[in-house]
Amino acid sequence: MTRFRESLTARIFVAISATTVLVIAIMALLVAVAMRDGFARYLLRGELARFDELEQALVLAYDPATPEWPELAEHPQAWNDFVRMHFAPTGRAAFLPPPGPPPKRLDGTRPIGPPPGNRGVGMPGDSLMMDKRLTLLAPDGSHLAGSTERSGLLERREICLNNDCKDSLLGYIALNAPLASGDPSGRFFLRGQYWALAVAALVAVLFSAATAYIVARRMLVPIRHLEAGAKAMASGDYTARIAQTRRDELGQLVGHYNALAAALERTDKAEREWISNTSHELQTPLAVLRAQIEALQDGVRLPDAETLDAMHAAMMRLSRLVQDIKTLSHAREGALALAFRSEDLCAIVREAAEAARPQFAANGIELEIDLPRRLQVLCDRARIGQVIDNLLSNSARYTHAPGRVRLKVFSADGYANVVLDDSPPGPPDADMPRLFDRFYRAESSRSRVHGGSGLGLSVCRAIVDTHNGTITAEPSDLGGLRITLRLPKGTI
Repeated sequence: MTRFRESLTARIFVAISATTVLVIAIMALLVAVAMRDGFARYLLRGELARFDELEQALVLAYDPATPEWPELAEHPQAWNDFVRMHFAPTGRAAFLPPPGPPPKRLDGTRPIGPPPGNRGVGMPGDSLMMDKRLTLLAPDGSHLAGSTERSGLLERREICLNNDCKDSLLGYIALNAPLASGDPSGRFFLRGQYWALAVAALVAVLFSAATAYIVARRMLVPIRHLEAGAKAMASGDYTARIAQTRRDELGQLVGHYNALAAALERTDKAEREWISNTSHELQTPLAVLRAQIEALQDGVRLPDAETLDAMHAAMMRLSRLVQDIKTLSHAREGALALAFRSEDLCAIVREAAEAARPQFAANGIELEIDLPRRLQVLCDRARIGQVIDNLLSNSARYTHAPGRVRLKVFSADGYANVVLDDSPPGPPDADMPRLFDRFYRAESSRSRVHGGSGLGLSVCRAIVDTHNGTITAEPSDLGGLRITLRLPKGTI
C-alpha cells in the first residue's frame, strides 16, 4: 500500500481525480443553487401573473396630482385592505380578515373593505403569506407600501398607464420569495432535481476516475521504458533503444533518449578504439627501441651511427605521438593553453612554407604559394603555425613524386581562408569525412609505412576548433586532397 502511494501512477491518478471531483462538486453546487433560484423565480412570476385585477385597480386609483398613491403609502392598513379587495388567489386566501371594526373608505365613493361575500378573506396558516411578501414600489424602486422584508429573490411587475410602460410607468408590484417554502409540490420537485443532479455528479466522478486511471497508466508506459533504459545505460549498455510510438512531449523525450544512447554508444566505441589505437601506435616505436637495445646488449650490433640514428628516429616518433596525444587531451578538456593576438596569417604561412620547402624538394614535389601582402587574424601564432606545419608535412609525406602542392591564402565573408591542394594520390571520397578522426588512415594511399602518428589532422581540427574556425577535406582539382581552413578575423 505504501509503494502504491509513492508511485507516480497513484499521484497522477489522485491529482486528476481530486481536481475532477472538486470541479464536479463546484459545478453541482452552482447548478443546484441556480436551479433553486430559477425555480423560485419561476413560481414568483407565476404568482405575479395573477395580479391583473390589483394592477388595474392601482391604475384606476392613481392620481397624477398626488402620485405614488399617498393614501396607501401613509396607511399600512389601507394597503392591506386594498389588496384584499382586488386579489383573490385560486383555491386559497392570502390574508387573514382584519381584526376590529369594518374598514373605513378612502373617499366617499370607493369602499376599501372586502366586497360582499367576503372574497379574499383568508384562513389561518395560509402558506402564501402575501402580507409578508407583497410590496408596492415607486418607479425609482423605493418602498411605498406593503412588506419591507426581503428574502434575496424579488420579482417585480410594472404598473403602467394605458399599457405604456416606457413613458407612463407608475410603479411596481414586487413579490418576495418565501423564506421557507411551504409548498409540498415545490419541495418534491426540487428534491427530484437534486437527486438527479447527485446521480449525474456521481456518474461523472466515476467516469473521470476511470479516465484518470487510464491516462495515468498510458503516461507512465514510456516513463517506465525510459527508467529501464536509464538503468541499462548506467550499467554500461548503450545499445538499448526505446520504440518511439508517440509524438507528444513524452515521444520527444524518448527520441532524445535514443539520440543520447546512440551518442554514448559512439563515444564508448571511439574510446575503445582510442585506447586500442594508442597502445598499438605506442607499441611500434617501443618495439624498435627494445630490439635495438637488446641487439646492443647481446653484441649483435655495434653502437654505430646507423644504430643510433634508428633509435633516435624511433624515440622522436614516440615523442611526437605523446605530444599529439597530450594536445588532443588538453583540447578535449578545454585546457589547451592559447595566447590570442592579432597576427599576420600570411607571415605564419610563409614561414611554415619556407621551412618545409627543402623536404618538398627532396621528395620531388613542387610547392606553390599564393599569398596576399598581409592578412591580420586574431589567433595563437604557435598553434596556427603548428596546424600549417602538420598540413604541409602531411602533403609532403603522401604526395607521389613528381608532384605538386599549392598553398593559397585569401579573405572572404569575414573569414581568413587557407586552402592546401596536392596532386595524387588522394583518399577515396568515402573516407573524406573520417580523415580528421584519431588514428584514422586511408590505407590504400596514405598508410602507416610513410610514418606519422595518425593524429596530425585530429590535432589540426582540435586547434582550429579552439579558434572557432572550421577545417574540411574534399577532393582537389590537382587530383589529390584539398584541405580548407577557415578562421574568423574578429574577436574569438
